[in-house]
Amino acid sequence: MRTRDYDKQERIKEAMIDLILKEGINGASVAKIAKKANVSPATIYVYYENKDEMLSEVFNECAHRSYSYIQECIDPKMSGKMFIEALIRSAYEFALKNEEIFSFVEQCSSCPTLSESVSHSDYSKYVFDLIHEYQRKKILKTYSDTNVAAVLFAPVKFMAMNRTAYKDTEEGLAELISMMQDLLLY
Repeated sequence: MRTRDYDKQERIKEAMIDLILKEGINGASVAKIAKKANVSPATIYVYYENKDEMLSEVFNECAHRSYSYIQECIDPKMSGKMFIEALIRSAYEFALKNEEIFSFVEQCSSCPTLSESVSHSDYSKYVFDLIHEYQRKKILKTYSDTNVAAVLFAPVKFMAMNRTAYKDTEEGLAELISMMQDLLLY
């Protein structure tokens, strides 16, 4: 059996992300990914059983990075207002600082089986455990995780994807934070 090479695996992941962003999930064949990564198609199967497994693993890794970034920006001792602000600002900052990963995750999120695996992942657990703690303390109103995620993160994603349409992004972000605080806080 061939040994794994971290550099090759990273090139494969980068090639997959790039091709999916340019050609879509169906356009990113194993042969194209291998060619772009400068490896043989057989090399890809050293790391992944098939394209679906590769896509799922890379998608989860990228989604994990976004939740990790958010997690680093929040503190369980924050007030409810600061907590909501930190969630929104960190999600927006991640999208701007990691545009390719953000775009890849957004594109793959339309695939139900992929988005389902991320929404129930261990790495989003910390963020939602904190949300539940704020709900338990009657700081945040109690809504389902699905609705809280939609209300908090969908507008942030929209702003990040359409930031050139905003005359003053900071003003728009501040307004969004205020709206979410009014909606979610007691």
